[in-house]
Amino acid sequence: MPFDKDEILPAVQALYDALDPHKLKDLDHAIARWKGKPTALLQVMHVAQELFTWLPEGALERISRGLDLPRAQVYGFATFYDHFYTDGPARNTLRICQSISCYLRGAPDLIAAARKELGIKPGEITQDGRVRFECVSCLGQCDGGPSVSINDEPQHEVTPDKLRKLIRDLK
Repeated sequence: MPFDKDEILPAVQALYDALDPHKLKDLDHAIARWKGKPTALLQVMHVAQELFTWLPEGALERISRGLDLPRAQVYGFATFYDHFYTDGPARNTLRICQSISCYLRGAPDLIAAARKELGIKPGEITQDGRVRFECVSCLGQCDGGPSVSINDEPQHEVTPDKLRKLIRDLK
C-alpha cells in the first residue's frame, strides 16, 4: 500500500519514541545545518554519536529521512567506519593504538592485558556495558607510545599494570 513520503509509519515512530526528544531536536538542527553540503552525512553522524554515544536505529532513520538519503547508504556509512558505533552504548571507550610505532613500543602487551582484564576482544563491549574496547590505527601520540585513550582522554606512560588499574577504576 503506497504512502505519502512524509507520512511516518508506526514502526518508524516507535524508533523515534525510544530516543530522548531533546536529543532528537538537536539532531534535527544538525541535519538542517548540514543538509545539501558535501560532508553532510559525516558531520551529522558525528553529531548523532555525540548526542547518543552510539548510533541507534532511530537516529539512523532520522538522518536518512532528514538528508533524503537511502537508509542502506546511511547504515552502510555507519558500519563502514570504526569510530561509529551501531551495537549499543558503553559507558567508557578504551582505545589502544596498534600502528607500527606503538606496536614496537609495547602495544601487543597492552592489548593482551586489556583482553584479559576485560574478558573481551577488541571491537567488543563488556556484558555490563561498562567498557568498549578498540584497537585503532593511530591516536596521534606516536612520540609517547604505546598510545592509549580512555573516553578520548590520552593516557601517558601506560604499562600493562597501569592499564589494568585504569580499567578497574572505570565506573
